[in-house]
Amino acid sequence: MDYLKYVEDNCIKCGLCTDNCPFLSKYNINLLDFANREDLAYSCFLCNKCSYVCPKDLNGKYISLTFRKKNPKYKHVKLNKESYPFKNLAKNKGRSEDLLYLGCNFPAFYPETSKALIELFKKNGFDFSIDCCKNPVASTGFKEEPSKSLEKQIEDLKIDRIVTACPNCYHHMQNKYKVKIISIFKWLDEYEYIKDIKNPCNVFFPCSDRYNKEIFTIIKKHAPKCNDKFVDTNCCGAGGLASKKEKEIAENMTASIKNEEIYTYCATCSMRFSKYNKVHHFASVFLGIDEEVKTDYFKNALKAKFYK
Repeated sequence: MDYLKYVEDNCIKCGLCTDNCPFLSKYNINLLDFANREDLAYSCFLCNKCSYVCPKDLNGKYISLTFRKKNPKYKHVKLNKESYPFKNLAKNKGRSEDLLYLGCNFPAFYPETSKALIELFKKNGFDFSIDCCKNPVASTGFKEEPSKSLEKQIEDLKIDRIVTACPNCYHHMQNKYKVKIISIFKWLDEYEYIKDIKNPCNVFFPCSDRYNKEIFTIIKKHAPKCNDKFVDTNCCGAGGLASKKEKEIAENMTASIKNEEIYTYCATCSMRFSKYNKVHHFASVFLGIDEEVKTDYFKNALKAKFYK
């Protein structure tokens, strides 16, 4: 389908997308205008808010990705994430029915929680892997291929399920591999490792799970007094690689929440919002650790590379 033509044929110019998106608002355009502005391809944060408010279900993310595939950029991101330099792949030769897939940001921002999860998986006879799911590669516009190293791990260890610690990994990896993809919260719930949160907590929902809340369904079960307080902030500011071109918008998104106590389940969101707030990651709280997010990415990523 020609998505740009689809937008042209269906946009009713109601302006709801512009009113709800700081990027569209900055340039005073709607999705129909955006479909004719290839120069703004990398200004979209891919947060899906426009689709949520649009009465015709049009989506600026699809417009942006259509343009990006025509003119890929940020080759350094592709090279870095295609062959993630801090990867630490599963090494055991025995069967590992479940594989803990920590992604790239989670172990760098939550090293102690990552170690605790690795130990729980080890206790149950399962292995772990640290690598990039390639979601950033898809965001650059370059062609993305399934991870050959992950496919090999799946085959060698006879893996049935990949257990993701990152919501972006969870949603991006669906239907790409011949195994089931589940979230770390589903796994912790199954094995009864979750310590419930009984107090009220204000949640910031990561872009990838904000509108379908697939992952949050399990979280809600163990934190029943959650509140969706931060509905006016579309993104933490790190979404869609747009912070490279729209630094002011990205910073404004991050600074739009200040002096709050935030609960989230995305390590990148945690890192961004920790600049002005006290942030809790549900996975860490559920384990009784409640680790403070670490911002020294490269130091912690390097350490994670040598986890055993």
